[in-house]
Amino acid sequence: MELRHFKYFTAVAEQGGFTKAANMLFVSQPTLSQQIRALERELGVSLFLRAPDGVRLTAAGEVFHGHAEAVLRMVDEAARATRRAGAEPNTLRIGWSPPIPRALHVPIASAFSAVYPQVRLSWQETTLPDPEGPLLDGDVDVALLRLPVDVERVLWEPIADEPCGLAVPDGHPLAELESVGVTEILDEPMPNVGDAVPESMKRWWLLPGSRNGEYPKAVGEPVATVTELALSVVLNGVVCPAPYLYVKTAAVHGFHAVELRDGPCSSTGVARRRDDRRALPRLFCELAARVTAELRT
Repeated sequence: MELRHFKYFTAVAEQGGFTKAANMLFVSQPTLSQQIRALERELGVSLFLRAPDGVRLTAAGEVFHGHAEAVLRMVDEAARATRRAGAEPNTLRIGWSPPIPRALHVPIASAFSAVYPQVRLSWQETTLPDPEGPLLDGDVDVALLRLPVDVERVLWEPIADEPCGLAVPDGHPLAELESVGVTEILDEPMPNVGDAVPESMKRWWLLPGSRNGEYPKAVGEPVATVTELALSVVLNGVVCPAPYLYVKTAAVHGFHAVELRDGPCSSTGVARRRDDRRALPRLFCELAARVTAELRT
């Protein structure tokens, strides 16, 4: 049984006769009839009831018709997927939101380039106010992102954990502590996070979920970047949750990094768009997960 048998059979079934099907397929009617008879002999059943006014499917023909259509759809999708893969550009655009824990982007990139040397890697920094925006907008193909992400639109797999941190200005009573619990900071004023920051990100930074939906007292002018948040902490004497590495490596002096116990998850993950069916983004994410898993062992 060959692919042409599925095509010939489906054409006869849909056209209701051999003459119309032969014209559609650009084959002679005798050739088409011979191929259908050969298919029936191989299956050991009659697929059509032949009559002067055309043909109808037998019960066996009805069953085979459903399977034949499914086979042709799968073959068509396989061809399209293969063409898409062959037509993919040789550049993979990677978004990253530094600092990355343990500089994991370096071994990930090295491993990917070793396996796919023909693919050029292009890096784009993505940060506040909207670190996942470039991925969702199609400006990058994959991204190394911290939570939160839009799980309905993004496939995200964690590759590195880090504690949640708290930026505390010098001289603040909490500045001398190594760690503090979330419940101990709920009454503290925090930076005025501006409307340019997505709501999901605001909720991460300002913890309304721990105050029955209430936001903290906001102090200062609206801010939208990591540096602006850090300056607000220093200049306005407020505290602000953040991934611990953000707090430790911020290019602003005048505050301490304190671990925030029970704070929001600040894991870093590798991400791609759910609607992106291309091979390269999927292969990068799969390799990144494998590389980081091996480094943990």
